Amino acid sequence: MFNSLANMRWPILAAALLGLFCSLLIAAEFDLVSVSDPVAPGGRSEKFELEGLLTLSGAFSVLLAILAYVVGKTAIGERRRRALIEVVAYFDPLTGLPNRRVFDERLASALAWTGAGPGCALLLIDLDHFKPVNDQLGHAAGDKLLVEVGERIRAFAAVPEDAARLGGDEFALILRGEAATEPGARTLILQLHEAIRRPFTYKGKLITPAASIGVAFPGDEARRPSDLLEAADSDMYRNKQRGRERLVA
Repeated sequence: MFNSLANMRWPILAAALLGLFCSLLIAAEFDLVSVSDPVAPGGRSEKFELEGLLTLSGAFSVLLAILAYVVGKTAIGERRRRALIEVVAYFDPLTGLPNRRVFDERLASALAWTGAGPGCALLLIDLDHFKPVNDQLGHAAGDKLLVEVGERIRAFAAVPEDAARLGGDEFALILRGEAATEPGARTLILQLHEAIRRPFTYKGKLITPAASIGVAFPGDEARRPSDLLEAADSDMYRNKQRGRERLVA
């Protein structure tokens, strides 16, 4: 509805400008006629009538222009409001990554795809020792850490929507193509570990992120998104139990 209103503002504005132009053109023509025959019978009365019509026409054109402005501004404002609602509903406001709702849909779609070649695999990434960053450096530092890690994970996604922040300090990534094979996934995990480990500075403090990563592949025991998430979570937990890396240097 509001898209239609937004599109209507240009025809309305064009009609207003055309009406105003016609009014001015007729007024100029009338002035020429009245000058050439100033004593024509009834000319004075006709002049007043025509001037009244031209005044009404001009006023109507101005009203149309105002209507075009109001309609356009209202429609554009509503469109922006709806876009903001969509962003809040589907994307994490901190990292800009898709949220759990979008990711669940993406994972279900990837599992349902039956094309040739490798299907998909799932990575779950959980930051190690995230709480000390919030406690020692403040929540702003923790937010900066989440944003940094989110950008690094997104760089490994086949398409941006395949990476997501599921909540807290937990992220997820759908692997496709050769990366969804076991050798490909293991290689990508090593590369992702190295990317996440890159240190960055926040207000003079060096922060070196680290994460535990779990992987899961579709199979007889993991055909649904919830099965794959559970399998990846179990693998991540096992890796976390093997030892965590230091986060703040």
